[in-house]
Amino acid sequence: MAEIVQVNADRPEPELIRRACMLLAAGELVVVPTETVYGIACDPAHLEKLYAAKERERGKPVARLAASFEQVEALGAKFGAHGLALAKKYWPGPLTLVLDTPDGPTGFRVPAHEVPLALARAFGKPIALTSANKSGGADAVNAREAFQTLENSVALFLDADECSGKIPSTVVQCLEPGVKILREGAVSRAEIERGIT
Repeated sequence: MAEIVQVNADRPEPELIRRACMLLAAGELVVVPTETVYGIACDPAHLEKLYAAKERERGKPVARLAASFEQVEALGAKFGAHGLALAKKYWPGPLTLVLDTPDGPTGFRVPAHEVPLALARAFGKPIALTSANKSGGADAVNAREAFQTLENSVALFLDADECSGKIPSTVVQCLEPGVKILREGAVSRAEIERGIT
């Protein structure tokens, strides 16, 4: 049965993070706060469950939430000059970079929120993460909103109160030789352009 548990946004309780990691490793889904909107997380090996919960088209890309630049690099992601400049400027923060990897183009984000950072650190590798809503639905800015639509699919909701940003991350494709903004969000187009010049 789904459970909502209050988590300290600045110093997440280690036992809650361990519990969330165990659920992820077992193939369960966990809803977590970020500085933008709430996200639904899973082990990348269990994406089918995430697609089903969101009623999302199979095969549609799902970004990875990472604890650090090094965690992304460890997967063989190639930043290139523009991707490196943007990561240095906006990570941790509300920017998703689509990078070339041995598994093909993949989105990565290092969020500016201690709960998902602690989760990715404890899990030991980037976690699949997308917005905690039904596909095409309104973004959830608190755990209750996510619970209303995903209660029957998610094992654990980590509640750190309302998100501060409320605007999804900007998604930028950094595949050589150019840069393409796929979704303008919390980081503006002008900021991205300044970040790569």
